[in-house]
Amino acid sequence: GGSSTQFVFVDSDCVLIQPDARAKFEEAEFIPTLQALWKVKEADLLLPVVVIARPVAPNIHRGAALMAPGVVALAPSRAGQPPTVNKLVAIIAHGNPSACAVGYLKMSIADLKARQKGEAVSVVHHFGDCLWEATGKTRPEGFVGEKIEATQADAEADDDDDEDDEEEKAAASGEEGKNEVGDEDKGKDTGKDFCPPPRATDSTSKNEAASDAGSEAEDTADEGTTPEAMSLALWETFLQAAKTRLKDKDLPMTGNLLYAQHLRPCRRAGTHLDVKASSHKKLATFMQHCEAEGLIALKKNSADPIVTKICRDHPELRDFKPWPKAATAEFAEPTDAAGGGGASGSRAPAARIEVELVWNVARLKAFIEALGSANSHLVKEDQCWTRQDCIEAVRSYVSTKDLWQKQNKKRVDPDDLLRGFLSKAPADQTAFSVDGLADAILAGLPVCHRVAIPRSGAAGGIRRTVRTGKPPSVQVRTDTRRGHSVTLIHGLEAYGVDMEAFAAHLQKALATSAAVEEASGSTQAGLMVQGFWNDACADWLTKIGIPSECVQNQAKKGQNQKKAKQASNIVKS
Repeated sequence: GGSSTQFVFVDSDCVLIQPDARAKFEEAEFIPTLQALWKVKEADLLLPVVVIARPVAPNIHRGAALMAPGVVALAPSRAGQPPTVNKLVAIIAHGNPSACAVGYLKMSIADLKARQKGEAVSVVHHFGDCLWEATGKTRPEGFVGEKIEATQADAEADDDDDEDDEEEKAAASGEEGKNEVGDEDKGKDTGKDFCPPPRATDSTSKNEAASDAGSEAEDTADEGTTPEAMSLALWETFLQAAKTRLKDKDLPMTGNLLYAQHLRPCRRAGTHLDVKASSHKKLATFMQHCEAEGLIALKKNSADPIVTKICRDHPELRDFKPWPKAATAEFAEPTDAAGGGGASGSRAPAARIEVELVWNVARLKAFIEALGSANSHLVKEDQCWTRQDCIEAVRSYVSTKDLWQKQNKKRVDPDDLLRGFLSKAPADQTAFSVDGLADAILAGLPVCHRVAIPRSGAAGGIRRTVRTGKPPSVQVRTDTRRGHSVTLIHGLEAYGVDMEAFAAHLQKALATSAAVEEASGSTQAGLMVQGFWNDACADWLTKIGIPSECVQNQAKKGQNQKKAKQASNIVKS
């Protein structure tokens, strides 16, 4: 009795779902997965297509059914199979060729043309569901959080966006308070003909053909993929990295390291970054361009580019407004942050945490207002600054007010406004360095910590919270459970992380069994690892972002992790 479902894998990718695993192969129904549809690039190669308005997509990603007002167009498959009631269809968003869901069509084309209300497609598999979670959480181009953006390859769809905005809003109306999409029609006719979108023919221009087929970025010639556009993306991403993560203490740094570990993770989510596709062609040429523009300094007579200095007073860097960290590939696409932004990537569960020591700057309202609009990026929604933010604000204010000492341009004479925030500084101290003045200001403010952790589901991205006090401690200790040696990690849950995802990541990192131990009686909730791995667990915690000073290795005597023995015939140099 009962039923079972079978999943078909090809090269570790789940490509088909067989809802009734007991059916004979020749009689069984197979549902293509999103991974399969993304691999063939165009969903209509496998299934008929239902095109929806882009504002409707987030509701589909939350598990809602697709209602008739949300449908923009229908198209047959490439094999000529028309959309048929109770048959499978792929759902794509207007302006993006990548499928976002698969389901059964519930309304005929005639009913959709007549603007009938009701369920248009019964969704069985969608972006953000448990199957997507279990198979790597990959994101096609344009899938940012729960939203879908028009891709560069679909330029002709973007041309119609302005005309479609009102229609899409009408289609997406009535969504709140329902687990349905577009259930209430505002009475606006979308004005769309339910027919296949035009395909490129031999006489179609290269741009139109690439736009219609959804070709890869490097095969198109539209504005978003020109060498000039890629060069601009490289320049802006460098400014983003320099503004948000590159510290002077990290220099000197090789160009390859800067590109792989800083530029690529800092790119906008859902975009591609490739120096070979830019007008520079080579990384060394791009670095030399940055030096020629006065943005960086490179090591002289070096075969490979080595950045020795970032000129932070460069006008473009000073005036650059960075995009939010949640909009970067590092956070919105945690499985492929260092890659090119495609649908492939690591299958490791997202287990990363960012902890920053911050200070609540609500008391500095007058100081922040005095900084002016040129420093608007320092106005934080959570009203908290890092030490680097405070140093930047102090330097900007001192330069604007010309508070530098006449005989020593590295020392500052604070004005009355700044002195009002120096309650913790020595009364007889009259001059400060910029760093010292920032530290003296922060000494009088409440200490907090900002935690950024990955969000699960289609929304992805990062959830940020600010909590009072310094970051909590995480204890690593050894013990026994039913006669078995185990390592326990307690206190990680205080950061609000997904314990199941972190257990899976830890299990893969240590190649041993790891699970979540629930709280019961005197037992504290935490992660339990088979064997004595206290040193490895402590090292793993620091790698995922827990501050090293917060990790407490409390292994019991005689239950420490054993060190690997070295062969006696190996001579140490």
